[in-house]
Formats: sequence, C-alpha cells, structure tokens
Amino acid sequence: MSLANDFDMYTDEIELIQTQNRVECDLYSIIACIIRERKQSNKISLRDVSARRKSEFSTSFIGNSGFPDFVIRERIKSNNAATLGAIEVKRVGQDLDKHLEQVKGHLISYKRVIYTNGLEWRYYKGSIDSRRWKVELGKKSSDGKITWDNDNNWKKLLEELDKIEWIE
Repeated sequence: MSLANDFDMYTDEIELIQTQNRVECDLYSIIACIIRERKQSNKISLRDVSARRKSEFSTSFIGNSGFPDFVIRERIKSNNAATLGAIEVKRVGQDLDKHLEQVKGHLISYKRVIYTNGLEWRYYKGSIDSRRWKVELGKKSSDGKITWDNDNNWKKLLEELDKIEWIE
C-alpha cells in the first residue's frame, strides 16, 4: 500500500516532518502523492509551481495572490491547458485561518482550492464563504506533539478528494 492510501504511513511522514524539517515544502511530495492517486488523476495534471518565478512561460500560473503551491490543469500536453484549480499548503499544524486572504485571491483566479497544513484539509469552490468541506486528521499541541484522530477522518478525506469534480 502507498502513502497516498495508508493512514499510518501518512501520520508517520507528518511526524517526521514535524520533528526533522518543519518547513512547508516538505509536505509537497506527500500532497502530490495523495492527489495523483485519486480517482480523477487520469484527467488532471498536477504541477508544483511553488518555486516559479514570473516569466513569459509562467504567466498562466500567476493568480491574484501570486503563485499557489500547486496548480491543477487539464491533462493535455500544452501550456494552454485549462487551469482547473490550485492547492495551497502551509507548515504542519499552522493556523489556516491566518492566511485566508491568500486563499481568497487563489479562489478568484482558480475557482477551486484545496488548502491544507497536513493536519487539516479544506476544499473551497467559488469563494471563501463557500467552503465545501473540512477534514481534521489531528491536532498539534503547544509543545509540537500531534494527537491524531482515528482513521475514519482519513477515509473521509480520501472520499472527499475523490468527489472533487475538477472538470465539469
């Protein structure tokens, strides 16, 4: 079983990040793995644009809040592929409510946004007031330790991710 479908492997990786390398970008490979193994992965192209800089080629990735961490595009080999959504990532356990202005800008540009800190996952469609779902996998205490919920929330997260209609 892969990390994208195994809660124990996922929690282990998140705890390793928390103890060894507390940076947002360490979550990117985990999130990409999960998204690429969802039901609609054969219809989408997930592009990590977190390190992009403004250039002629990258203009299709720049939104109202700058570059998100990931852009989801239609799965065709063209820089004119339709942009279907974005993913914004924050450091493990970081308060997601502190960055809602950034998410608002992404929603204006990309219409659909997955927003996560590894412990909490949210999905917005259309506007910040139209959050479709939120799934909490665990909580980080003030001393940095993570208390995980049972794997029912993990299963719910995977189900919710599978339900996202990137192409309508």
